Amino acid sequence: MRSGVEMSLRVAFLLLALISFYEGRSAALPNLTWRTESGFRVADLSFPLQGRAGFTLLASPETGIAFTNYLSEATVAKNRLTESGSGVALGDVDNDGRVDIYFCGLEGGNTLYQNLGSWRFQDITGQAGVACPGQLSTGCAFADLDGDNDLDLLVNSLGGGTRLFFNDGRARFTESKTEWPSPPFGRDFTRLGRCRWQRIP
Repeated sequence: MRSGVEMSLRVAFLLLALISFYEGRSAALPNLTWRTESGFRVADLSFPLQGRAGFTLLASPETGIAFTNYLSEATVAKNRLTESGSGVALGDVDNDGRVDIYFCGLEGGNTLYQNLGSWRFQDITGQAGVACPGQLSTGCAFADLDGDNDLDLLVNSLGGGTRLFFNDGRARFTESKTEWPSPPFGRDFTRLGRCRWQRIP
């Protein structure tokens, strides 16, 4: 039980570290000298020679992030797949230029945190409409699925398939009422009758 939850927490802390690196370096980006190469650009980074590299632990009261992925022994006894943990998605869901965080939960629902800047986050799950209560959420992803230049949300769960939530651009989501992506893949991966398979020589 603990291995899956610990893995989810490790992934979450790694993602927060990446946000930290981005936000910490963003102020210095205008001072960089960029070189254009074939299909990309690059700049040399300078690091202080004194001091030490590492991370600073930020407590929940400082950040506003209080998510915990609960998993009871009773749930594990019913379904061992729950030990694999849950997913985390990062993306700017309200188009303010800051990276927001969506945590999947196995028990207790999912949580969306709006990035307020300066390492402060606010739980906006209720107004966003993406809590997904009563399901064992295992994975999530942000992607612009309807081409309207904002990030929509996909949420996977054990026994519940994939749910699609369309974003209005202001971090308010509406769940798609149609089965998505299609019946053979959404709720039952064993029903592949409508797929066309081509043998590759």
